[in-house]
Order: sequence, then C-alpha cells, then structure tokens
Amino acid sequence: MDTKLLSTRATTWFVLCSVVLVLYFARDFLLPVALAVFVAFVLAPAVRRLERVGLPRLAATIATTVGVGALVAGLGWILAGQVNDFINEMPEYRANVRAKAADFRATFGDTFERANSTVRDLSEDLSNRGAAVTPLATTGQPPVTVIANDGGTFGSLPDTLGSVVELGAVFALVFLLAFVILLCWEDLRDRLLALAGEHDLLSTTRAADDASARVSSYLRRQLFVNGIHGITMGLVLWWIGVPNPLVWGLLGVVLRFVPYLGPAVSTLAPILVSFASSDGWEQTWLAAGALIGLELITNNVLEPRIYGACTGISPFALLVSTAFWTWIWGPIGLVLAAPLSVCLLVLGKRFSTLRFLDLLFREEPALSQPSRLHHRLIANDPYEAWEVLRDERTRSSWVETADRVLLPALGMTGIAHAENRMDGDTRARIAVLAHGLVDEIDEQAPATAQLPGASDVRILCLPARDEFDSVGCRLMVSTLKSRGFQPTTSPENHLLSEVLEAAARGEYDAIMISSILPTHFLHLRSLCKKLLAVESRVEILVALWGEDLSVEEMRRRLPDSNRVHVVTTLASAIAWSEEFAMRARSLRTTDPIPSATPATSP
Repeated sequence: MDTKLLSTRATTWFVLCSVVLVLYFARDFLLPVALAVFVAFVLAPAVRRLERVGLPRLAATIATTVGVGALVAGLGWILAGQVNDFINEMPEYRANVRAKAADFRATFGDTFERANSTVRDLSEDLSNRGAAVTPLATTGQPPVTVIANDGGTFGSLPDTLGSVVELGAVFALVFLLAFVILLCWEDLRDRLLALAGEHDLLSTTRAADDASARVSSYLRRQLFVNGIHGITMGLVLWWIGVPNPLVWGLLGVVLRFVPYLGPAVSTLAPILVSFASSDGWEQTWLAAGALIGLELITNNVLEPRIYGACTGISPFALLVSTAFWTWIWGPIGLVLAAPLSVCLLVLGKRFSTLRFLDLLFREEPALSQPSRLHHRLIANDPYEAWEVLRDERTRSSWVETADRVLLPALGMTGIAHAENRMDGDTRARIAVLAHGLVDEIDEQAPATAQLPGASDVRILCLPARDEFDSVGCRLMVSTLKSRGFQPTTSPENHLLSEVLEAAARGEYDAIMISSILPTHFLHLRSLCKKLLAVESRVEILVALWGEDLSVEEMRRRLPDSNRVHVVTTLASAIAWSEEFAMRARSLRTTDPIPSATPATSP
C-alpha cells in the first residue's frame, strides 16, 4: 500500500478517535452548546421570515424566542394541569385495577401459581446445595440489623431542589446561547467558514448548505407527521373515553422526536391509563388496537412517504448512530442523533478524506450493481448473482441489464486477471457461471417483434480469444435470435483458416468479433486484417464490451476500412444488426471486394 495513503488514513483515524474522546469527556460542556445550536437551527426560519416582513434582527430574534418560550410555557401549564388532575383521580382507579387483577388471576392464576411454585422449589434446592456456614453458627452472636435513615421528606428536599435548579439553569443557558446564535447568525457562519479555510470555501459552503437543507427538511416534515399523529391520537382517545386525551396528544407530538423509545412510550402510556381507569376491558382493547394501528400507519405509510428519504441515511446506519450518540450524550444524544448523523453524512459527501462516513451512512448501496455481481461471481454464488441481474431487470430490459451489469462485471474480472489480482482457475470458474447466467437470461427474455428479412442475414459471432469473450457471443446470438436472425457461433478453439475460407466462399454477410475487457487491440487489429484480406463483401463488427474509449478512438486503433464497425454495448450491436439487415440483400448481388492489405495506422 502507498505510504502516503497509509499515513493519511492513520491520521484520519487518529483524529476521529480524538474527537470521540473529546465528545465523551467534554459532554457536560458540549451538551448545552449542541442543544442551543439545535434550537437556533429550528428557530432560524421564523427569524428570517420576520426579517423579510421588515423587523430588525434584534426585534425578530426577541419576538421569536419570547413567542416560542410563551408557547412552551403555555403548553407546559396545560400539561401540568392535566397531569395534576390525573394524579388526583388515581385513587379512584385502584378498584378498577384490583378488579382486573382478580379477573386475570381467575383466568390464568393456576398456570402462574404452578410456574411460580416450580421456580420457588428450584431456587430453594439451589440455595440449600450452595449454602455456606453462616456467621451466627461460627460466632454465636446474632447478626446486626442496619436501618438506613433516608432523612424523610425534608432530608431529600435539598437534593430535589438542587436538581430542579440545575435543570432550570441548563435550560436557561440553552435558550440564552440560542438567542445569541440567532442574533449573530451570519457572523458565526462566516467565522466557521474562515476556520474551515478560505482556500476551500466552495466545498465548505456547499456542505453547510446541504446539511442545512437536509436538517431543515427533516425537522419540518417530522413536525408535520408528529402533529398529524398527535392530533389523531388525542381525538381517538377522546372518542374512546380515555382520561386526559390532550395530555396524550401533546406527548404523542413531543415524544416522537425521540427515536425508537419515544413512540413506544407515547403509545404504551395511554393504554395503561385506560387499563387503570376503565371498568371493563372493552375500552382498554379499543385504545390498544387504535393506538397500535395508528402507530403502524404512521411508521409504515406516513413516515416513509413524507420524510423517509429526505435525510439520505440508511435505517441501519441511523440505528447504530442513535446507539452511539445515546452512549456519548445520553437522552439528549438520542434526540440529536438524526441531525448529527445528517451532518456527518454531508461531511463524508463533500470532503474526500471523510468519504468513509458517506459509505457508512448513505442510503444508496455502497457497491454498484456491476461490483455486486462481480463480488457474487468471485464468491461462486450463482443464486445471488442471478438475484442481482433480476433486481436490475425490474428497472430495465434484459439488453440494458446486460449492458449495465453483466458485461461490466465480466470486464472487472478480466481486468483483475490481467493485473495478476486473480488466478486463471478463478477466471475460468467465473466464465462457467457467466455462461449459466446467459442461459437464464435466454429463458427469461420475452419474445420480441420479428424483423422482416432478418432470417436471411448470415451473421457469424466469433470470440476474440477464449471462453470469456464467448459470453458476449452467446448474449449477442440469444438477442439476435429473439428478433428473427439466425446467427451462428464459432467456438473459442476455432480454426481461423476455416472462418477465412468460409468468408471467401460468401457464406457470411457479417462477422461479429466479441471482446470483453481488457481489450487487446493488437490481436483484434491482426484478426481484422486477416478478414479484410479475404476477397469478399463480409462486414466486420468489433464488439468491445464495456470499453470506455470513444468509438472514433477505437476505430483509429483498428484497420482503416469502411467494412470495419465498432460498438461497445449490446444495444448498439443490435441496432447495427437491424440496420445491416436492410442492406444485406443488396450487398450479395454486388461483386466481392478484391483482397487488399489495409493501410496501417502509425
């Protein structure tokens, strides 16, 4: 491996590990800052709208923060009142819980009692076998019982007040930082751009804009979905008769911002309240069925359609990222996991040294379809290889599938063998698998319209070297037969002299030479020269499957003749064959071209 590349990777991983350590050990300082940036990011669109109306920046910032604070305080006041009512009504629910518990014991009591008795007996057996000598038996003195004094209510009051004051101070600091960030938005943005380096302002600006657009779109759409979910939840619970439906609707909106855990809590809590508050089981089952159905619809219908793909992060990567940020920053990290993951994804897309982040987080497959097929062929897995082709077939035709996936994958194999990264046995085994895939394509390919007069066109498909090139021949033959042609093939161990004699006798109208990467132009040039030296009207189609050079460049590397044609895809080869079929009949009536040595290129 290149020493410079190895050094760059080592430096990148060292910096990455250092950043993780800083994030973990400095979380007490970084958490309020991250929350403030998140709040400022959420409120920035409202501030910009007020500025467009004509308000100064200071007035727009004050109006936005005060308005949001008042809204949060009002909702908190309503929520606190509802919670207080619920707490006051809790003693009334005790009889309902006892009645349901009695019904439960009457139905399943014997089963649970037998299970509990079995477990208790096993525990006693294990404890008797492993019992050690007690201190009473050795010392003769009774054990001393220690009773902890928790200080009662007044003893825990200072700790409780201290926690409340600390939490309030953190929230005050977050809102103060968010206010300052909104007030100095442009200045802070310019400082961050300058910190990243003025020499690369284009990449930094694009990364910032991309992250801003993705996060803003994600938050707006999530708020819209959460609002629909919460309103629907409150109305359903009100209709069923569950107490305090407003509380559960608001919690349904807020808790869904917490990935994975929030939706479960917002769904389970009202079901438990219905269990405790209702006289029978009907309301509980109605609430459970309605809320679970609503959650399924939101998860599987609304979220994928409205904001499922706006972040560009794969579900598995988001799950791992959520676990990581929760480990680093606790519950706040759980809330910030999605926006932070979006920022990491954008960094990986925009900066080459962080490309591994793009590979880890992006929703698109990490490997292209040809690379996936190449990998499955190397692994000697024909079933998954066929699944790759069939998956591509759902989006395109079989011809396009061969051009986009199969032929490029075989080209990767040929290049790997030419660069001594693959042994000959593996290449031969892949060739056998490729022939099997062509057989499957031949069976699955639908019937197409027959081209008039195509059956009279005599085409010979000739592999340039070996069985690898013959895969292209078989693809071409299969496709031409579906369009009414009757091509013939020559095996890879053909005698070139026999082909030349047949061409001189006029047995072929055209000869197609199939070559899969890597292209050996000297061999192809020699083969074309020998065919051109024959006194005939046969035309030569050189199919360089997967070659990325221009057609003009490839023609310059082959003999200069109007009878030599070059294609790089199966689709273009079919198009040439159909065009050739229109003029093949007239070519047979003309005199053969005398043998001549074509001009050599420098």
